Amino acid sequence: MRERFISVIILSIFCIILSACQKEREVLNHLVIKNSSVEFGSLQNPNDKELHFRVQINDYGLEPELEYNVRFIIQNTDIRDWTGMNEIEVLETYKTQTFPNDGVRGIVTGSSVEISKEFSIDEIKKIIEKEEAVIVEIYDKEQTIDRKVVTTFVENIKPLVKINSQAKMENIELNEAIEVAIFVKAVKDSTKEQGISAIEYPKYIFKLDEEEWFLWATEDTGRIMNVKDTYTIYLLSDSSLKEIKEFINKN
Repeated sequence: MRERFISVIILSIFCIILSACQKEREVLNHLVIKNSSVEFGSLQNPNDKELHFRVQINDYGLEPELEYNVRFIIQNTDIRDWTGMNEIEVLETYKTQTFPNDGVRGIVTGSSVEISKEFSIDEIKKIIEKEEAVIVEIYDKEQTIDRKVVTTFVENIKPLVKINSQAKMENIELNEAIEVAIFVKAVKDSTKEQGISAIEYPKYIFKLDEEEWFLWATEDTGRIMNVKDTYTIYLLSDSSLKEIKEFINKN
């Protein structure tokens, strides 16, 4: 009798564990994360230079009234360095839908992070697409509901100029302290130019310390662009344009 009682208890515990595992498998097998991406910039705002972490969720079919949260876990050290973040938590808490939300789209959510250091969009794209750099996780207090590696990168802002390996530019050599001072002043006094969508190949390129800059110098307008950021262009002051043109003409 005692052995039968113990057997019943063991069987009951096994069934409970099996039921819990089955429920967890059902939750994890449910396609909660439909799509996910990391996007640079905004089509609506050309001055937006942030990284946007997006996910599309279809939570219909999960346990009713289940509250859950969303986070993006950054595993790549370069992206951590560029954003200053290890994990990006979406602040809003969501509750599963009682009825399907237009069947396909579901909930679209995410968070945006400013790029705090010098960056290369081509490098970010490569990291997102080729490495398990970012993971999006849907979770409640007790368990992970769904978890996926983000492998889609979307570039919403196109560079103002696309420089290929065949582009020919004149390299400006700065050998004297006075020459360096002219270009340091030019960079320091330059101002960001708004509303420009594209520009022709630069004619010149120069280097200050470890930074390289493209240079456009016409009769009445001077512009510079950091080689690492081809999405932003700066206008030279009138005095710097005059000094640089005099330097170019002498050399």
